[in-house]
Parts: sequence; structure tokens; C-alpha cells
Amino acid sequence: MSTIASHLGILDKTGAISADPEEITDEYITAISIPTRAFLVLCSSELEEYVEARCLSFLSDCVTGADERLQHNCLHALSIHFRSNIGKLLENGGYFVDFYATAQQARRYTKDISAARKKAASSAGNGDAVDPPIFNKKTLTAKLCTWYSEEVVASSHGISDSDLVGLLAPLGFSANLVRDACGTLCAALQSLAAARGEAAHRSALSSSWPFSALPTPLSQQLSLRDTWGRWEAVVESLHEFEDLLTGA
Repeated sequence: MSTIASHLGILDKTGAISADPEEITDEYITAISIPTRAFLVLCSSELEEYVEARCLSFLSDCVTGADERLQHNCLHALSIHFRSNIGKLLENGGYFVDFYATAQQARRYTKDISAARKKAASSAGNGDAVDPPIFNKKTLTAKLCTWYSEEVVASSHGISDSDLVGLLAPLGFSANLVRDACGTLCAALQSLAAARGEAAHRSALSSSWPFSALPTPLSQQLSLRDTWGRWEAVVESLHEFEDLLTGA
């Protein structure tokens, strides 16, 4: 992002923030509106992809790692989050093998499966037993990971603090925990998201007819220093997100 900022004139050749004029005039704001708007959209996109990739990496580590407690907590949280998905999958019959079941429950499931096999074979009239669908730890885990990728990550289209919570909550991190452990980062994300939203969804011509009744877009009020400062605040507090994932 530093390279992009340099190309856009937000940083000078030495990597320092380009100096703002002593007086911020409308002419100055107009002159820098394109680079600031472009930078806000690009840096937000890079940040969003990074956070989503780290969440998917965390899920992978939970599923394949040796920490059984972490795996249990993550899969339990995902099971709760996608309970309606699981219900729809099983509503037409079949069996769900709870991988936290006791030995007694497992024996009962075995008897039920055997009875269902005999019933299916009898109704088929050909003597061939048809096994009912069974979920075990492996198949359920695969389903949960797929649902998280397709329904949570793929539908996330922002970089605000609420977007961060939305990605982490299904993995077992409560909203209060995220906002407490990542307080500085959440504030920085709110600031960046506000500017990014204006840059991405408001026309550069919004100060002229027929948009003259609308308030001036926030992105058009940002100086070069303000724009870079919002991004830098996120980068400097991103360690809170990493610490949360690693348990540091």
C-alpha cells in the first residue's frame, strides 16, 4: 500500500506523507479527490482480503491442529451458527452422529441405523440394504467449513468493526470479546470504513446538480494526511487481531 500511495502522490519519494497546504481550500480538495478516493477503495479491498484469509487460516488450523480444545470450541460455535443448515439437511430423515456423544448414545445410534437399514431393504423389495445418511466428525466438519467459506466469508463486503465481528463470531469469538480485545483496531476500522463508504458509493460529481442537495461526501473533505492517517491507524493496531487469533 505504501507503493500505491507513492504512485498516487499521497507519499513523497522518501516515503513521508506529502505535505498539506497551510490552508485547505476547495481547489485543493478537488485536486486530490481522485487519488484519495482511489487509495481508500484499494486499501480497504486489500485489508478485507487479508482479514478474510486469516479467518479461513484460523479455521483450518483449528480443524487440522493438535489442540483438541480449540478444535472443539471452534466446531461447536460453527455448529450453533449453522444449526438451521444442519436442520434442513436432516429434516427429510437420516441420522446425525454427534461426535461428542457418550458410548451409550453411540450404541443406541448403531441400533437405530441397523433398524433403518432393514426397513429400507424391506421397502425396496430387492433385499439390498440401503444405508441411511450418517454424519460423523469428518463429514460434519467438512460441511461446516464449506458453509463458513460460502455463507460468511463470501457474503462479507466491508471492513468495519461490525464486519470483523461478523467474520469472527461463527468461529467462537463473541462480539464483546472482539470489541474488547481489538478496541483500537475497531475504532480505526470504523474511521476507515466511513471514508471508504463515501469514496466507493458517492459520485465525484455529488456537489453539482442534481446532487447539490446532498451533503459533501466525506472523502472529498479528506486531505492527503487524513487519508493516509486512517490507513496507518489500522495497520498499527492490526496486531490486536493477530493476538486474538493466536491467543497471545
